[in-house]
Amino acid sequence: MQLGRYEIENTDIKIDDIAKKVLASEDIKKITRICEHYSDEEDDYREYDVYKIKTTSKELILKKTSEREATNYEKYLSGHGFNVPEFYGSHIDGEDIWIVIENIEGEDLRNVTDALAIAAADSLSEIQNSHWNSSDTKRFDVYMERIGRRYAFIKGDLVIGKAYALFLDRQKTCPRTLSNGDFMEFNAVEKEGTVCIIDWGFGGVMPYSLDIARFIAHATEDRATFPFYMNDAQKKLFVEGVYERLNDKPDHEQYIRDIKLAVLNEYVEFVEADEDEDHWYYEHARELAEEINGWK
Repeated sequence: MQLGRYEIENTDIKIDDIAKKVLASEDIKKITRICEHYSDEEDDYREYDVYKIKTTSKELILKKTSEREATNYEKYLSGHGFNVPEFYGSHIDGEDIWIVIENIEGEDLRNVTDALAIAAADSLSEIQNSHWNSSDTKRFDVYMERIGRRYAFIKGDLVIGKAYALFLDRQKTCPRTLSNGDFMEFNAVEKEGTVCIIDWGFGGVMPYSLDIARFIAHATEDRATFPFYMNDAQKKLFVEGVYERLNDKPDHEQYIRDIKLAVLNEYVEFVEADEDEDHWYYEHARELAEEINGWK
């Protein structure tokens, strides 16, 4: 038995019907279901609500998803030529929402290089420029409620809580744009020299600094938290690369501060979630908080 992803032949007639409704003009040759063995035990596997569709000319993905992800593709991503999966349509089946998107094959960015850092800046900034200062507040309101609860968790720590209050306050006025919401290295795939940003289930219009911060916060030279490699020089390439490409640039000092505040939020998120066994996130949150609290 091999660990990791594998495919099995689809036997669900309903899935065939959904695929045909969305892809009425396509000649569907084969549909397989995406599964995963996640341990050495034979019964430890998952069958995902994700299917690979092979047509005469392309490979696509059919997945059950949230209203949020479907809306992001339909309203914000489709038709702009962004480095994201191409969107082919959606289908509502009772309470379930299904979308069909391009299947992106390639390596994710767990091993960042200088070239990939620049390519990631290209992809992200193009999306941010197109939706800068969007008036949509639906996702933002949910986000503000969430970080308010996070502040309630951390405010008892006098050092981190003080800095997190500054982060919370800045979010009210920070410029907003379309954000992936989970822009980590496993949601970025190298494709012919570009970086394709995938998985938009957590996305929406939110402060611009969130995606920038999330991309750099969990990558380290020693892979201390996630298995993502990025050195400080590459982080700077990415951060400054986004800044150079923004059409409506914040003041550079404010830009760097916005990112540092958002990185603090990333650290506190993992402390709050009790996913910090060796206290890496807490120690880095406290160090960053001390810097933030010293700002003039």
